[in-house]
Amino acid sequence: MGDPPPNDPDDPLRQRTAKAYGRARRRFSLPGSACGLAALVVVALATRRLGGGWGVALLVALPVAVSTPFGFAGYRLSRRFGQSRQTPAGWLADQVKGWLVGGVLGLVCAAGLLGAQRLWPDGWPLPVWLAALALQAVLVVLFPVVLLPLFLRSSRLEPGPLRDTLTETCAQAGVAVGDMRLLAMGEKTAAANAMVAGLGPTARIYVGDTLAEQHHEDSADVLARARVVLAHELGHYVHRDQLRLLAAASVQTALAVLGAWAGVAWLAPAGGGHLSSLPAAVLGFALGSAVATPATAWYSRRCERRADRYAIDLTGEGEQVARAFERLAWQNLAELDPPALLHRLTGSHPTLRERIEAARATAG
Repeated sequence: MGDPPPNDPDDPLRQRTAKAYGRARRRFSLPGSACGLAALVVVALATRRLGGGWGVALLVALPVAVSTPFGFAGYRLSRRFGQSRQTPAGWLADQVKGWLVGGVLGLVCAAGLLGAQRLWPDGWPLPVWLAALALQAVLVVLFPVVLLPLFLRSSRLEPGPLRDTLTETCAQAGVAVGDMRLLAMGEKTAAANAMVAGLGPTARIYVGDTLAEQHHEDSADVLARARVVLAHELGHYVHRDQLRLLAAASVQTALAVLGAWAGVAWLAPAGGGHLSSLPAAVLGFALGSAVATPATAWYSRRCERRADRYAIDLTGEGEQVARAFERLAWQNLAELDPPALLHRLTGSHPTLRERIEAARATAG
């Protein structure tokens, strides 16, 4: 794809388009989530009549059948607004890979849940919670070396101005980088991003190649933006936010497991340890996790604010940080002011307007 159209002087951050895109996405995502939850309710209730075998088959098939049309509509919407660069075949291939990964993890979780219920008929929630925490930690460690490569290619960042700038930023932060990689996001999306992924020996820094795309910009602006985004990610690394967020997730997981326990107690006549209990457990787990989402989203926003402050302190360039956020709003078609209630309940980051104003306040 070629360069995007030049800025509209009356709407330099493309907010009219971003708002239209956001509204359209919510028209798919919110009903899609509601229908997915409804599908779980239907499966849990139907299993009481059909038995465990049919219930598990429905648990595998119905949520996928319900969610896929919404997902495809969202993909078409992203294509129409220039955010997705995938072909329909590429999108479907990613969906299939996601289903396969989810299927493997689902089998592991189902076997562990049924085994725990049979070993500890009255006390299974505690070992299930501990096992879930261990699995989450393992997935964090394996994410950059096993899961991410299934969906996005990456390569070592080659010597040049971008690598020099990022290496200098890491040295300034006092962070020894084991691996710095360029993520081939541009094959699938026009959006830009960067992240620190992995834990311990697998920790590495990823910079999306879309972050370095030059659209009517001076190369110095591109390097400055990459430096700011990396400084933010280093803030997460320095503050050990992955461990903090794992700890926060443990609370959400505890509520989810309690929801699974309640679902089995109320909706599975045969009790735990039987195939017929799985749909009720999954439904309860989903509801319990949803109840905890506002609290975990609030804590995530707190971590993001701290990483923003770290980026400003490290670079000493509040104005450049603000400009980086503005550029990301433009490139990612992100709303400066998403719906307030929805954002408070589910937003993992502060609003872009809040982040821009906070950064600019330090520059003033």
